[in-house]
Amino acid sequence: MTAPRPDTASSDFIPADVRQTIVTQALPKGQVGIVRLKTLRRNMGLTAPYELENTDLIVLQLHAFGEQDLWLDGRPAPFVPYDAGTVSIYDLDRRWVADLKGAFDCLHFHLPRHTLEETVDDLGGRQRPQLYLPPHLSTHDSIIHALGHALLPALARPGEASQLFIDHVGLAFQAHVAHRYGGVGERRERSDGKLTPSQARRAKELLLAHLDGTIGLADVASACGLSRSYFVKAFHRTTGLPPHRWLTVQRVERAKEWMRNPNMPLSLIAVACGFADQSHFSRTFTRLTGVTPRRWRADHT
Repeated sequence: MTAPRPDTASSDFIPADVRQTIVTQALPKGQVGIVRLKTLRRNMGLTAPYELENTDLIVLQLHAFGEQDLWLDGRPAPFVPYDAGTVSIYDLDRRWVADLKGAFDCLHFHLPRHTLEETVDDLGGRQRPQLYLPPHLSTHDSIIHALGHALLPALARPGEASQLFIDHVGLAFQAHVAHRYGGVGERRERSDGKLTPSQARRAKELLLAHLDGTIGLADVASACGLSRSYFVKAFHRTTGLPPHRWLTVQRVERAKEWMRNPNMPLSLIAVACGFADQSHFSRTFTRLTGVTPRRWRADHT
């Protein structure tokens, strides 16, 4: 069995009953595959062999898990029982094998090392990072735990998740991993931390031209002449919202304009404003405004 490549990561060498996958594209040359693996059954058996690759596999446990036997390069490997929120790092240029005896629910982050190095360059770090957190040193990481939970709806319904949102969470994940487990610091920018008027205008134009959120953070940041990490912070300081949330608000505002025409079906408005479907539109609109689209339309037409 070949191990998954970073752009199509599926963790298919791990037996599981639920397998959900998304891919971040926060950096121009690097992608991170994120996979949720879950089973309620016990004794799923041995993981399959995989092709060695220059990638780290970062595993977040969504629920407690501790029933397994583990081997590294043919020798028994120690590990600690994993509570919910526990993180471990497996270097996939070595041969890991597990005999999975208990039920599990976890997230796999496939982080190629060239992507990690690009993250460090984006943060302004100088050293080449090397991650280190083997299974016997696994630790609770509240930040990765929170980021992982933020991605669960996108994993369950990828058609409703904007690429901007996935990239935003992915960039935060990569920066945190580089800092905490790779020892990489972050440079301090010398500006006031906000976008210039021309940068803000350019960023908003690009985002509004892609209401469905298909444009990546790397593309918008590049158009503004900024690094991805700095752009996200500067955009937030300028507008009060991260890019994906700002775009969601603009979708709803655009929908309100269309909804003033009583002859325009809500299903067409949903698609025109970048929502996956009418159901997605209705949930988002209600969450932001406190009323359903039909109620809002009745009150404003």
